[in-house]
Amino acid sequence: MDQDRRELVMFDFDGVIVDSLDVFSTVFLDACTAAGVPGFTTPDDLLTLMEANFYAGMRARGVDDARVAEVLRRLGEGLVRARHWLKPFPLVPEVLEDLADARTVIIVTSSPTEVVEGWLRTHEVHGVTEIAGAETARSKVEKIDALLARYPGQEVYWYVGDTAGDIREAREAGVTPLGVSWGWHEPEMLMEAGAERVAFSPAELLTIVAPELAGDFFGAG
Repeated sequence: MDQDRRELVMFDFDGVIVDSLDVFSTVFLDACTAAGVPGFTTPDDLLTLMEANFYAGMRARGVDDARVAEVLRRLGEGLVRARHWLKPFPLVPEVLEDLADARTVIIVTSSPTEVVEGWLRTHEVHGVTEIAGAETARSKVEKIDALLARYPGQEVYWYVGDTAGDIREAREAGVTPLGVSWGWHEPEMLMEAGAERVAFSPAELLTIVAPELAGDFFGAG
């Protein structure tokens, strides 16, 4: 099948593919301290920030654009150094590889593309066609809009995310948000933010976005 004609499925990276909250929050808090940004001292501060768009949330807390940029620069550099600590959620890499047989899989993330590319290589995770990382746009809405223009005509566009901010931005972009139960925010918060459904296992995720592949994944095909 022509890759460009396959239906598009979009995934977040942190909290969906990799178990990264401890690493990400540590690097983020260190970046805030180094940039002289007060008010971010615990992982809960990061989780609250991720209830909406990351950049908008920083500005809403009174952080000016120059310091937001400084935090993001330090965050990106720190994540590149720390990416070897990021571990995959069990079975998610297998889901991505199975899904790539029938869909175009693109990661839309606030992490730097370099981090995601390096991690995929290190863990030999295959099937991801493209990465729309932090440097491509400040909003996941913008990133999703650009992808929809390139992959027009689908009845349903799934975006798989793990935070309320992911879900809200997916809704704003006009795509269908699918939450996962193993990420940064609880399933109840994802549903309140507008998730169409919440997958409680990677296998269930596959049955939702590509039900025709579920039998093969479970060994029944």
